[in-house]
Amino acid sequence: MTKLLFTFCLTLALLPVFAQQDFYVVDSLYCHAHNGGVATPTERQYNLAFLTTGEVLESRREKYLPWLGQWRNSAHLSYSYNSQNVLVQLVEQSWDTLQNAWVNLKMTEYTPNQNGDYTQELNKVWDGQAWQNQDRINSVFGSNGYIETLTQQLWENGAWRNNLRIIYATNPNGDFVLTKFQLWNVATNSFYDVNRQTYFYDMDFPEREIRQVTEVFDQATLQWANSSRIDISYDSQGNPTEQTSQLWVTQDSVWSNSNRIVQNFSASNLVTLRTEFVWNGSQWVNFFQVNNVYDAEDNLTRFEVSQWDVNQWVLLTSCDFYPRFHHEVLAANEPLTVPCAWPNPYRLGTPVQCPHFAEGGAKLLAVYDFSGQLQHLQNIENQSVVELNADLPAGLYLVKINGEGGRFAPQKLMIIK
Repeated sequence: MTKLLFTFCLTLALLPVFAQQDFYVVDSLYCHAHNGGVATPTERQYNLAFLTTGEVLESRREKYLPWLGQWRNSAHLSYSYNSQNVLVQLVEQSWDTLQNAWVNLKMTEYTPNQNGDYTQELNKVWDGQAWQNQDRINSVFGSNGYIETLTQQLWENGAWRNNLRIIYATNPNGDFVLTKFQLWNVATNSFYDVNRQTYFYDMDFPEREIRQVTEVFDQATLQWANSSRIDISYDSQGNPTEQTSQLWVTQDSVWSNSNRIVQNFSASNLVTLRTEFVWNGSQWVNFFQVNNVYDAEDNLTRFEVSQWDVNQWVLLTSCDFYPRFHHEVLAANEPLTVPCAWPNPYRLGTPVQCPHFAEGGAKLLAVYDFSGQLQHLQNIENQSVVELNADLPAGLYLVKINGEGGRFAPQKLMIIK
């Protein structure tokens, strides 16, 4: 199982990057909306606590209120794991502005099997006094470890009712060859077919899916009919560089172009640019574009979403990812070797000499209060003198220096004015 970073409503699923037994964990995520060259903050999220192996224990989301010029708490997430560090519970709380406190919102309980695959995901909602069932997903895996069925049930009138089911057929490599989507008919107390996908693979490279055909089931004729298809092309490294979608035109019995995705890859086989086109009836025209930026260790640090406007790309949104630590196995035993000698207590605005910061690769200075909330973030790259000029109340804080490769040196600091 991969380690969980964020359950964030974005277009990306953020996963840690593993290399030579190292891992990358995101500390914070900042997103902005762009309009006419002006960037306005929209959302940010902090991971506040981790297991020593990198799994996130606690995170917080915030939304920016431009009319107030303030960040406002949005969601608080708590993660629980079993002895194999597999996620077994996720609790989300929302911020109650009247009570000025976090209140329960929803909870998901996961039941993993011996392979770490989830056989059940149970979702509950908070009714103000207790957790109430909402829906659950049950998955059945074969003796080969591959999924065979997925069934969603809804909680109604104190009992579970079937809602939908997906049936999977796989080849010996575990790749899908057929999936069938069904819905529950309450009147007949049985599932009925809705659509199915058939998957095709390259004869010379069996791991490469080259086509997916979707058919819908006609309840009147009791026959399957073409609906859409996707064709996929690869480069010499096996990267999916192009994906073309077409719709079936029944009256003409032909396939008609719908949309097309072209992807560029780095030397490390990571997607750097993803461009989506739409068919206007005669040619492909630009639609959306996603640009991914990576650091020297191939960790995603930023992505930008743009939309085509007449004759140019217009930036809509961007998100920046900040690492909390990297090479954690080394960092646990080898703290940053160029700590800054802060006077303790420290008076805000006092210059502090840090002559070895540049050579040690210090990047960012982060100040946290002891509830885990980030209070200040400051770029200190290539600086030998640091002044902390943040508007912070006097009190005890935790100062962390993010250094080369993400290593950091934490220090408790009493701040005075």
